[in-house]
Amino acid sequence: MRRTTILGLATMVAFACATPRLGDKELPPRPPSLRAAFEQMPAPASARLRILSDNVDAWVARWRLIESAQRSVDVQYFIIEPDAFGMSLLGLLCEKANAGVKVRLMVDSRGTAALSRTWMGADWLQELVRAGAEVRIYNPLEHNVADALASGDLRAVTASNHDKLIIVDKGAAIAGGRNISRDYLSDTRDHPSAFIDMDVFMEGDGAVRALGEAFSSELRGPKTKKVKRDAGTDDRDGLLLAAAAMRLWLQDPAFSDGEVAALDSDEKRDALALVYEGNAVGALDHIPTDKTRELAREVSRQLARLPHLRGALHRPVPPISVEGESVRVLDTHSSWGPTQRNRVNENLLAAVQAAEREVVIQSPYFVLTERGVRALREAAARGVVVTILTNSPTSSDSPITQAAFLKQWPRLLAEISTARLFVVGEKRLMHAKVGVMDGVLSFVGSYNLDPLSAGVNGEVVAAVWSEQFAASQRALIVGKTEEQAPLVFEYTIERGPDGAPVLEGGEPKVRFGPEQHCDPAAIAKVKKLEPLLELLAPII
Repeated sequence: MRRTTILGLATMVAFACATPRLGDKELPPRPPSLRAAFEQMPAPASARLRILSDNVDAWVARWRLIESAQRSVDVQYFIIEPDAFGMSLLGLLCEKANAGVKVRLMVDSRGTAALSRTWMGADWLQELVRAGAEVRIYNPLEHNVADALASGDLRAVTASNHDKLIIVDKGAAIAGGRNISRDYLSDTRDHPSAFIDMDVFMEGDGAVRALGEAFSSELRGPKTKKVKRDAGTDDRDGLLLAAAAMRLWLQDPAFSDGEVAALDSDEKRDALALVYEGNAVGALDHIPTDKTRELAREVSRQLARLPHLRGALHRPVPPISVEGESVRVLDTHSSWGPTQRNRVNENLLAAVQAAEREVVIQSPYFVLTERGVRALREAAARGVVVTILTNSPTSSDSPITQAAFLKQWPRLLAEISTARLFVVGEKRLMHAKVGVMDGVLSFVGSYNLDPLSAGVNGEVVAAVWSEQFAASQRALIVGKTEEQAPLVFEYTIERGPDGAPVLEGGEPKVRFGPEQHCDPAAIAKVKKLEPLLELLAPII
C-alpha cells in the first residue's frame, strides 16, 4: 500500500478527531482455549488452500483464475495501477464481460486515483462498463467533500475499502495483501524493490461464499458510486490489446539466463516491445485508434522490462497446502460506511488472549493501539513468546507510521517482556499481513496492525485452523527474521541482570535501533513528523 504522508496523516487525524480512545475499551473476555477463540468466529467453512508468497506466482494465479471463469468474476482492490498489470487485468475482465460472464469490480477512490477520478481524464473504467461489467468506486472523494464539511468528520473523505479479493464462479478465490501493480507482482530480478507480500488461494464453497458476502455487503452501499457508460468513442480495444500483450508474454517460452542478459539496453528492450505490440494489434480485424495503439505500446514496453515474467504460465501450479481444514472469514466495514461491522479487531484480540505458547506477527505498519499493547503484555506475562517482523525507515513507504512506530517500539519491548522485534533493512517494502498463534491458527489478509486498519478502513482476513498451514506461514516469517544484516535487523533495549528494562530519562534505553542502521536522511524525514504525533494521541 503506497501511502503518502499527507493522506496517511489526514486519515489518522480524521480518526483521532472523531473516535473515542480505543485504549479505553476493555479487552474481550479471554476464551478458555485458542480453539474456543476460533470457534466463536463467524461463518465456519472448509477449503483447499494454497499459499502465494512469490510475486510472479501470485500474478499467474490471478490470471489463471480469472481466465477460468465461466459464470461470474468479482474483483475488489484498494490499488489498481494503470500499468501493464492493472491494464491487462482490466482487459481480461473486459474479455470475460464480452463473453457474457457476470463481471463486478470495485476499486477504492484513494488507492486507485489514476483510474477512478474523472477530472484526471481517466476513462478506462467506462470502457469496462461498455463491455457489460458493473464497476463501482468506493467513497469517491469528489462526492464526499460536502459530507466532511457538514459533519466535521474527515473520515468522509479519507475512509477507504482496503480489501483485496478475486472471486470466480463462487467456488475459488484469492485474498491477501497484494494490490495490482508492478510493485506487488514483479520478480525482484526485474524490479529489485518489488514488495514482499502474501496471498492465499482458496477453493471451497463455504469459505468462498463468505468472501463473496464480504464483497457484496459493500458493493452497492451508499458509499459507492456506480461508473456509468460514457457517450464517447468505444476504446475497449485498448483494454483487449493490453490483455493480449500480457497473455503473449506469459505464454511464450521463458527466457534463458543468456537471453535475459542480452536485453542489456533500452534500445533492445524497446525493439522487443515493438514485436509484442505488433502481434497484439495484429489480432484485430480493424485499424486501432491512436489511443488504443498507445496503450498497447506502453504495456508492451513495460513487459519488455520484466523478462523474468515471460513464460510464467508454463510454471507448475504450486501445490495445495491444506485440504479440508477449517476457515473463518473476518471482514470489517469502513468506519464511514452505512454499518459498523468489525469482525476483525475483537477476534484478533481474543485469539491473542487465548494463545498459550507463541504469537508470530508480520505487519508492514506496526503501531499498536493501547488494547493491542495490553493483550500482548498479558500474553507475555503468561509466558507466550512474541515475535514481530515489520518495516524500518529504510524499507517503509509511510513516514508518519514510522514516526509513530519509532516512538512506540522501545516501550513495547519494555512492556512485552518476551517480545523480539525484527525490521526489514533493505529498500524493499515488506507488505505481508500475517499472524500465527501456537503453531495452529493463522491469519492472512489485508489488515495492518495500525489504527487505520483497527478503526477506519474496510478490511478482510482469513483465519485458518491448520498445523500444516500455520507451519508454512511461520516458516516464511521466521525465515525472514533469520536473514543477516543488512537485510534484517533486530531492535533491542538494554536490560539489567534481572531482565528488567534499563531506563534513561524515564524511557527504555535503546541498545540497537534505527539510528544504528538507517540513512540519517531517512531518520530525519521521520523525525520531522514527530511533533504531529500529538494529534494521534486519542487512538494510540
